[in-house]
Amino acid sequence: MLNTLLSVPFLLYVLLLSPGTGLALTAENLNLVLCDRLEQCNADFSDPQTDNESNNMRRWLPVIYAQTGLQPLWVTKDGHGEKAGILFSVLKNSEMDGLVPEQYNVQRITSLWNGKTAEELIELDTLLTLSFIMYAHDAQNGRVYSESSKPVLIKSKKAPEFDGLMLVKAAISSLDLNQFLADLLPSHKYYKNLRAALPYYRNLAATGGWSSIVPGKTIHPDEQDSRIPAIWKRLWIEGFIKSAITDSPVYDEALVQAVRQFQLRHGLTSDGVIGKGTIAAMNISVENKIKKIILNLERWRWEAHDLGKKYVLVDVAGFTLEGIVDDAVVLEMAVIVGTQEHETPLFTDHIQYIDINPYWNVPPSIARNEMLGELRKNPYYLNSNHIRLFSDRTPEASELNPLSINWKEISLKKMGQFKLRQDPGKWNALGAIKFVFPNSYNVYMHDTPAQSLFQRSKRDFSHGCIRLSSPLKLAEFLLAGDKEEWLMDRFKEIIGTGKRTVIRLPSPIPVHITYQTVRSGQNGVISFYPDIYARDQQLEQLLFKE
Repeated sequence: MLNTLLSVPFLLYVLLLSPGTGLALTAENLNLVLCDRLEQCNADFSDPQTDNESNNMRRWLPVIYAQTGLQPLWVTKDGHGEKAGILFSVLKNSEMDGLVPEQYNVQRITSLWNGKTAEELIELDTLLTLSFIMYAHDAQNGRVYSESSKPVLIKSKKAPEFDGLMLVKAAISSLDLNQFLADLLPSHKYYKNLRAALPYYRNLAATGGWSSIVPGKTIHPDEQDSRIPAIWKRLWIEGFIKSAITDSPVYDEALVQAVRQFQLRHGLTSDGVIGKGTIAAMNISVENKIKKIILNLERWRWEAHDLGKKYVLVDVAGFTLEGIVDDAVVLEMAVIVGTQEHETPLFTDHIQYIDINPYWNVPPSIARNEMLGELRKNPYYLNSNHIRLFSDRTPEASELNPLSINWKEISLKKMGQFKLRQDPGKWNALGAIKFVFPNSYNVYMHDTPAQSLFQRSKRDFSHGCIRLSSPLKLAEFLLAGDKEEWLMDRFKEIIGTGKRTVIRLPSPIPVHITYQTVRSGQNGVISFYPDIYARDQQLEQLLFKE
């Protein structure tokens, strides 16, 4: 690649260099050694045991140096420069973001840091360039964000483009490299708060963590149990209770409040009763929690790094929705998400309109797999549920009488061709209101008549859409600041008419549907949630495979 860029005498001089010959430290000689190094197509720029990702990044080196003048980027004849020091410091401390310094050649860079020969300085320079683009890729996109990885596990969209040359040019020309490198990472509070929790749990691990609690009978407030002192100590170590450790076997009010907080921050019913699930959560080791934090830092790097000024965030694993304005949570509610068989997809889109008194167009899969069986047992099923039947799914379809059809003769394929539409009303599966962000998954957020399900701590009951516990509050949040005044009573008045009404948002609002099994809430408090779709273990195998 570089032959076309070099004059013949210049190249011959480079190729005649003996590996053992030392050159005087001049800018010209550094350039000679750099060209020689880049010509060695099989040269090992990092650890001998490199993976495919590292080799892919190495292919950028000839391009980068050819397009930046075939000269060192980080060193001079006097040694490493100021920007080299800034970059090296960031690489060494990348574990603060759950990354792995060893993957950025820190050990080899350390050994070359005070190099005296042209060969050592050029190896240092090329290694810093390689390590920079590897780090920049991981900071921007995540370590395992590639289409060759498990796409459903990673994210429901294509991996972003990566331009190593553009990044190197931007870094070298940056007036503040520290800030430039910091800007490669997510800028929102969810990432920053989770990052701040990592050293806290690493410190707990360094001091021994906590011991497991022996399983046993359920413990209720005011009861006595020999495990109470151990439970007290366990919660004290993680900071859920501040009082001095007691030897008393009585489950008193101070410990009850600590247990309630622990349950709340671990996705459990916060009832103060120490049962099997609470003991299991207490017995998650500190090392496991550290891994979970690292996994979720990785997940945030897959997301947009700037979530927006005003946006909606759904955490599928945490069964929560938050409305954010200027990094402050102004709305929070419980949600219901998809079952393991019908997982809620993860993606980012924009809420465009609110549909009040909506129709429910029954998905073909539900019509085939659920409603056909009901119709075979009861031909009045559609009528009693206010569902109308149409010949097909086109706008010109004719309406049919469900009682005129012998449902026992209808195949699954034919059932999927019908259009079934439920009328607005209290019986409607979408409730009184839905929020639409057109997407290829046909997923949206909506009200639900089944409000009792929100009382459960584990809320995976839907076919993939997101059911809201307080939909009118979300409507208020989305329309706040509009020229028109949208208050709760106005929405209720429209709902009372029974007529379908569509309200378009003045400006579409971003909605980020995420999967965070560890997440920071208000005031940076960290919560751990069950891995309802069993994704942590799969991601752990990718991140910690070595």
